[in-house]
Amino acid sequence: PGKPGLAETFPGARILDGYDALLADEDVDAVYISIPHPGHAEWAIKAAEAGKHVLCEKPLALTAFEADAMMHAARIAGTFLGEAFMYRLHPQTLQLVELIKSGAIGEVRMIKSSFGFAMPGFMPEHRLYANELAGGGILDVGGYPVSMARLIAGAAAGKPFLEPDKVVGAAHLGQSGVDEWASALLHFPGGIVAEVSCSISLNQDNVLRIFGTNGQIEVPDFWFAGGNRDVGPGRIEVIRSGGTREVISVNETRHLYS
Repeated sequence: PGKPGLAETFPGARILDGYDALLADEDVDAVYISIPHPGHAEWAIKAAEAGKHVLCEKPLALTAFEADAMMHAARIAGTFLGEAFMYRLHPQTLQLVELIKSGAIGEVRMIKSSFGFAMPGFMPEHRLYANELAGGGILDVGGYPVSMARLIAGAAAGKPFLEPDKVVGAAHLGQSGVDEWASALLHFPGGIVAEVSCSISLNQDNVLRIFGTNGQIEVPDFWFAGGNRDVGPGRIEVIRSGGTREVISVNETRHLYS
């Protein structure tokens, strides 16, 4: 009592009784899937079969087999299936790719990136610590540094992305069996090496660093792109070999998903 209901909080919204009702509704064109990881494949496939376009939270799936099945369902239905790596479509990310392609820091040789935060403590009931909900840092936030490394390595090679030809990793599995902090080394054809790390039980600096023969680029919290309430607008810092620094901001303040 005393709290506004959903109808007051979201005027004009219709409330449907469950996922099946949502998929059966002819007025619904697209669905956003933000349930815990293990449900992504099942509901993305059901949505495609119901003719709905899908924006699915990362990780798209828990296995390559699931991801293939989801993409197959979308292809057959002729529907859109997108993974919610929203930063990939932001103007700041485009600016970063252009800087790499234009040789702003010379030839790219190394990439270092982390996405790590510390939960208040071990919380067995929380999805991030629940093994049956595919908890841990790798599936939740590790995909960001990996996807960025693939994007940058690709830009340096004049391609949309590049796949690493060697990967090695190490992680600490906590008391519930999920990875609480983890790191990996990725080697790309052409020689670029990326160090990526993630965590749910450890705060990291979360700055993307790209090292080239003529300088380096730093991007704090690159997945925020347009910035967040705590740190202001997103920015790219170009540091030349001589030590001069240039800060580039695309001054895009709209919501990241817009």
